[in-house]
Amino acid sequence: MKVLNIDGVQQTPAQQQETQDLKQQLHDDPVVAKKFKENHIDERYYETSPWKIAQWRKDYEPCMHCTGLNQCKQRINGYYDDLCDNGILQLVQTPCRYKQNYMNQTSHIEKYLSNDLPKQMFTVSFDKINLSKETEEYLLVWELCRNASLHNQGLYLYGTMGCGKTYLSACGANDHARKGEKTAYIHYPTYCTRAISLMKTGEYKTELSRLMRAKFLVIDDIGAESVNEWNRDQLLLPLLEKRYTEGLTTWFTSNCDIDTLKEHFRYVGKGKEDELKAARIMERITSMAKIQTLTGKDRRKTL
Repeated sequence: MKVLNIDGVQQTPAQQQETQDLKQQLHDDPVVAKKFKENHIDERYYETSPWKIAQWRKDYEPCMHCTGLNQCKQRINGYYDDLCDNGILQLVQTPCRYKQNYMNQTSHIEKYLSNDLPKQMFTVSFDKINLSKETEEYLLVWELCRNASLHNQGLYLYGTMGCGKTYLSACGANDHARKGEKTAYIHYPTYCTRAISLMKTGEYKTELSRLMRAKFLVIDDIGAESVNEWNRDQLLLPLLEKRYTEGLTTWFTSNCDIDTLKEHFRYVGKGKEDELKAARIMERITSMAKIQTLTGKDRRKTL
């Protein structure tokens, strides 16, 4: 014999007993009781929706032992289904405390007009760098970079691969974005490739315009791109001219010293040489930015 029970669903006596046992189990569960209290959930749902509560309890279990986003076992990283009473008992997708903290720490990212920053650098800042084991050279460069950021001074930071140039420039960009300033960070080889893909439609001009007006801009890894007349004369040179004229802060990172970068811009296409264009670009860079070298160990190998 079947009898009507929860929500009009037919249940056998055995199923009805199972439901009653579940209700009691949920009543006795401190995790469920805490959630009901925190979210102001009516206790009538113990009677009307025990199976929905039980499903929530099962899905919530991994969150109780989680220590961070890298350990998340939910289907969407950092989000879990929370119990909410909106006249009916509902499961509402909600960021966990780790995700909420990350969102708070990265809220400044919305200030970026263009953003090629690696995600692991979204939260970095000068003040978060552990300086206790750093070399004297690095400490001097760190201080120079921080002061350049604070006082809106341009900077050309060059050195060997992996020595920390990108990290320091990311600190500067994030700190400006945290102050609410329109900021941009481009990985220059990636930007050039992106611009070429948009050249036929002319949409590359939209991003170029954003870069021209950003209050703080980082041009990362300049000199690593495949230079040609178009990206040199139609992208880089107008960008530098505009930012120089407007007095906007621009940082550059590169593996090239100034002389090497000048040689890089001299040759385009099949060995075609243009000393004047290269000199013009370098004059703008050296007028906009203080030149600083950074050497040392490859930090990427120690991560």
